[in-house]
This record gives sequence, C-alpha cells and structure tokens, in this order.
Amino acid sequence: GTLSSYVPIVFSTTASNTVDAAIALSSTTNLGNATPSNGYGTPKTTTVAPTLNQAVQKYGRTTKLTKGSIVGINATVNVGYSSGTARFVNQIVILGTKPFSKAGDSGSLIVTNPGRNPVGLLFAGSSNGYTIANPINDVLIALGVTIDGQ
Repeated sequence: GTLSSYVPIVFSTTASNTVDAAIALSSTTNLGNATPSNGYGTPKTTTVAPTLNQAVQKYGRTTKLTKGSIVGINATVNVGYSSGTARFVNQIVILGTKPFSKAGDSGSLIVTNPGRNPVGLLFAGSSNGYTIANPINDVLIALGVTIDGQ
C-alpha cells in the first residue's frame, strides 16, 4: 500500500503523544476484514474502552493469536525509536501468559476475549513482556476511520 495518512509523533520525553498509527491506501481486492483461519475471526464494529483485568486477544504477524489481560490503563510510557524517544500518555498496558507480542506485531488490532470488540492498537513492547497499545477510539478519531467488522 501507499501511505495515505498518519499521526505525527513528537519526539520528547515531555510530549503528550496519544497515537502511533498510520493508514495505507490499498485496494479492497487485496484486503479482508477477518484474521486468518487460526485467528479470532472478524472483529466487531463496536469499540469498548479499556478496563483493568479485561481479557483481550490479538492476531499479529509474528506471534499469531495470543491472549492476555489489561494490567494498566491511562499509562504514561517513553518509547524509543531510531529517531529518538517519544512520551505517550493515556496508553493501555497488556501482559500475556506467553509473550503477548514481539517485533513485527505492531499495528495488530487488540479485541476483547470473548466478544471481539476492538479495544486497542498495538504499537510497542518491552523486553520484560509488556505490550503497549493506543486506545482504539483515539486512533479512529485521529485518522478519521471506522472498524470494518461485524
């Protein structure tokens, strides 16, 4: 795809970034709205706010289907990029029984388990097993898009 829209990141440890996301322009013939057959299926269109101890799941390029729970909301985290460090506020922190995510899983939609309601967008992880996600409603508003689901 071709980069269509993105949310600029302010590289500063005092910034208040809320979203690390972009949209690629593609063709509907190249896209679907469900995970592969070993995933959770099609997400719902109705989003939900993150809550502590909420059970979640995601399908990622690297780790495929993984499950975990939300262990932090409204978190402030510093994320290192090749361009520098950026501070993010109002983030979701997730921990799985095995690594919930690894490099290459960024951009995965995180949904409730059960229910498949979108709750977050995976964008970072840590060496100690925590996954960081943007609240999905912040992403949708920032990019002016909706979830194509059930």
